[in-house]
Amino acid sequence: MARAWIEDGWRTTDKKPSPQDGVGSRWRVYWWEDCAADAIGRTKRRRSKRFKRKPEAEQFAAKLDNDLRAGTYRPPEHAEILLTEIATEWLNTRLDIKPGTARQYERTLNAYVLPQWSTRRIGTITKPQVAEWVSALSTGIAPAAYKVRGVIPPAYEVKERMNGPLSPATVDQIHTVLSAVLGWAVETDRITRNPAAGVRLPRVTPQEHVYLSHKQVEALATAAHGVSGNETDRVLVHFLAYTGLRINEALALRTSSLNLLTSRAQVVETWTLDRAGKKVLGPPKNHEKRTVPMPRFLTQELMELTTGNPRESFVFRSSQGGALNDHNWRSRVFNLAVNDADLEAASLTPHKLRHTAASAAIAAGADVKVVQQMLGHKDATETLNTYGHLWPDRLDEVSTALELARNAALEQSAPFTHVSIMSPAAS
Repeated sequence: MARAWIEDGWRTTDKKPSPQDGVGSRWRVYWWEDCAADAIGRTKRRRSKRFKRKPEAEQFAAKLDNDLRAGTYRPPEHAEILLTEIATEWLNTRLDIKPGTARQYERTLNAYVLPQWSTRRIGTITKPQVAEWVSALSTGIAPAAYKVRGVIPPAYEVKERMNGPLSPATVDQIHTVLSAVLGWAVETDRITRNPAAGVRLPRVTPQEHVYLSHKQVEALATAAHGVSGNETDRVLVHFLAYTGLRINEALALRTSSLNLLTSRAQVVETWTLDRAGKKVLGPPKNHEKRTVPMPRFLTQELMELTTGNPRESFVFRSSQGGALNDHNWRSRVFNLAVNDADLEAASLTPHKLRHTAASAAIAAGADVKVVQQMLGHKDATETLNTYGHLWPDRLDEVSTALELARNAALEQSAPFTHVSIMSPAAS
């Protein structure tokens, strides 16, 4: 028995014109919906929705009937919410992310997601439509909004199409935000399924990692010192290349976080952005504090650099005594040093020195857990996925060990000789 049914509002049961003939939408879908008990104990109420065309009513009734039978029914008005409302609600509930991450999500919503979907009711968004939008982002023909300079609070100007195509990685990030918003709609019982889930995305080609040799690191550090004449810049290059800290973790490091006797540095905070785009100190990525080892030569350099400084002062300080700014340091010192050290072909950035730190540690015999802790990865899987190819191939070690174990076992066992009763030796 159908749980949703259709009635013709313009005809009576005997097919004659009703008093409502020609008035309003002709077709009405009815169904029973569970509800809290009313004053007389009824736990169901009759709902209805009108349609102008019978095929639309039939399609709605069929889906409604299936949802009621499968236990996935949601009141239709839940799916009538605009995506912009759900997006705002989702972002306001993300108390688990840093303010800088929330700001990035907000910019992605304003720049790419809302220009396409803001006026759409979430229940009308389909997977093919999301797939078509992903394709439009990749080819540069999707609508987009661009921030208006000098306007406070921030304002965005919507254009009918983007300034150009986006990279696969950027498309992936934008799709992730839309999928998270629609996922929240599913979690809060507004819709039954996420239409963005499972959409095929353009293949992201991993960037080639840059691994500097010890001589190249030394050349870069020497060039940095030559650019500025400041020992801080030499030590900072060494520090990034041999500890694997992210640039804003290194620039947030305080003298009190250094244990020069044990050659350890504690990573307890990093520079990040708040919702207004202002730089503030916050917890490290993944909210994981960690301790990283330092080679002795670096410990000695840090000792000379921080001697006499207050414990709460920053290790890498500007000429005014405050923390260095990563963007300023990169343009003022690092980029020039890369050029002077003849390393511009490597497309080096301060962040890419993390790869050098990882490769140097692995070459020195560090196992995956040590490298994971150094780099502050969430788990060892991330470390292996990124740097697994740098560990030496140990398959030959395994086969050799098996061979030795087999030989040792056979040598220890007594020889066994089987003599047949039919052989000459038996007579």
